[in-house]
Amino acid sequence: MTGKHDDPGELKAPFFFPETAWSGGGTLDTDMVKTLIEILDNEAAIYEALLKLSHEKTDVIVQGKVTELENITKVEQSMILRLAKLEENREKIVEKLSEEIGMDADSITVTELEKVLPKDQSKELAECQKKLTGIFSDLKNSNDLNARLIKNSLDYINFSVNVLSNVGSPGDIYGKSGQSNDPGKRNFFDVKF
Repeated sequence: MTGKHDDPGELKAPFFFPETAWSGGGTLDTDMVKTLIEILDNEAAIYEALLKLSHEKTDVIVQGKVTELENITKVEQSMILRLAKLEENREKIVEKLSEEIGMDADSITVTELEKVLPKDQSKELAECQKKLTGIFSDLKNSNDLNARLIKNSLDYINFSVNVLSNVGSPGDIYGKSGQSNDPGKRNFFDVKF
């Protein structure tokens, strides 16, 4: 043991964390690292689901199905709440790990952690990083496309409203004096059917 717990039956609260020596001269809690990897895997799964929803959203935007778009947005919001909880747990674990290796929690990176982890965990962590980076890139591209599609739809709607509100206007509305050229002229929305 490490000297802190001489009784082999005594467990650290709340969990027993096996430790491994690291290059900084101390010990590193490998179960905490496993928990970090599990959290990152769970986050990756949620981001993959968000990516799938983003692709579905593209089709829904193109087809103009507003109700389906609202439903997708509600599902996305619940996933984002789950991500926030996972992220909070990840930050706590990173803070504990950073204390163990003597680094500031805000400046620690996956690359720094990989240097002090056993090879198998270092490899797993690097795979998580690579997977998440790819998902983030794809999600950004999909969200950018969706934003452009929504902007185009709004531009088209604004154009249509402007065209319809100027029905019957052959030219300038105001003359040189600042008065209306045709005070009796009404736009499309003033006409009764």
